[in-house]
Amino acid sequence: MILPQSPLSTDFLRPDFAPAFATAIHVALAILRRHRAGQGGLLSPFVLSSFLFPVAPWIWSSPAAIGVGLAAHVAWFAICEALAPRSTAAPRRSTPVHDRKPVATNRFETTSVVAVLDEANDIKTFRLLRPHGFDFSSGQFVPVRVRVDGKPHVRCYSVSSSPETRGYLEISVRRQGVVSTMLHATLRTGTSVVVGRPAGTFVYPAGDDRPIVLVAGGIGITPLLSMLRHAVAIEPSRPVTLLYSARSENDLAFVGELRLIAERHPQVRIGITLTRPSSATRWRTGRIDASMVRQYVTHPDQSIFCICGPAQMIADTTALFQTLAVPPGQIRSEHFELAVAATALHADSAGDPVAGRAGDERPAAGQAASVTFACSGRIAAAASSLTLLEIAESEGVEMAFSCRSGVCQACRTRVREGTVDCRSDVLDPEDRAAGYVLPCVSWAVSDCVVEA
Repeated sequence: MILPQSPLSTDFLRPDFAPAFATAIHVALAILRRHRAGQGGLLSPFVLSSFLFPVAPWIWSSPAAIGVGLAAHVAWFAICEALAPRSTAAPRRSTPVHDRKPVATNRFETTSVVAVLDEANDIKTFRLLRPHGFDFSSGQFVPVRVRVDGKPHVRCYSVSSSPETRGYLEISVRRQGVVSTMLHATLRTGTSVVVGRPAGTFVYPAGDDRPIVLVAGGIGITPLLSMLRHAVAIEPSRPVTLLYSARSENDLAFVGELRLIAERHPQVRIGITLTRPSSATRWRTGRIDASMVRQYVTHPDQSIFCICGPAQMIADTTALFQTLAVPPGQIRSEHFELAVAATALHADSAGDPVAGRAGDERPAAGQAASVTFACSGRIAAAASSLTLLEIAESEGVEMAFSCRSGVCQACRTRVREGTVDCRSDVLDPEDRAAGYVLPCVSWAVSDCVVEA
């Protein structure tokens, strides 16, 4: 019985198969040498010589010549490896968009709205795609920049989501002004919004195992909700109490989530009270008082209090906690009306802004400080009553700005030389160490050089 030959065995007997097979091996070795040479290695003699070997089997096609050629190529490859080893230079490649850090002078980013949630009467949560590098601490805010009737406006809104939600961040906005009304009317899923870098020093009291008491008045619940979400995520055994005051039942936000958190986390206690209920209600009525604090807080004097709400509410509750023997160092607060803070800032800076500041050095008598704008090449006298931004404007030096209150960071600029009194606490410590200031709330104390 004679078995038929396979096509492979028949092809192997063809006179052109051996050269073709040898050529394939030579080409593979040449490509490997090219790869081992790294970027820019194509013109190297070690690479070009390798690509000459595939021609040899067609010139000297005898089995002996093909064998010698293959042996020579392998030997040549070994010599190349010894004389020109693989390049250690990392290949150049473009940085993916999602890995690029936002490096804008004003540090504003355009992002997208991924969801809009109705929380309560006139309160909406806008879930925003979280730009890369927008790390924040629970309790901080982000500036939002919009144009209304052709004019730029910046408002700051507390982040209500927790830092653990990596893909997005949320701001919960009550409709109570020009900008917030515009946001309520125009922001929809898929629309764009311009936000600044997170800032603020009213943050979650980390590194401490004492119980936390979060005291919220109205829309002041937003940064405290971020703290509450953060607490149950990272410190599941730390006692947390939320005392939440609102005008009426229609003004209560996040009630469903608060109830769920209290049910699923035994270390959490939540007390809600209404100051102006429209009718009979199942909730407690009245303001946050001593009886409510004693009901929900076991040891007030051993707790850390974080308060956010209207100015009067903060003043009243701060006084209340002091009567309960809470040390002042354990009471922290933030007004949600940033206009109040801005007004206080400018009132404080009236007259002589550099007087009375610890560590400041006034210019010597008879000497006037000067400001050099390095990029513009202008030099101006630094009147003590003018901020760096106002001096720049008087000299025609372009400098970005928006809120003019030391909040939005749109004017963030680096001071190369000299001493500047910057009265804002929203800058990161790293920024301050690198010489950055907010010119809208900064005054020259000595001759200085500004990058503008």
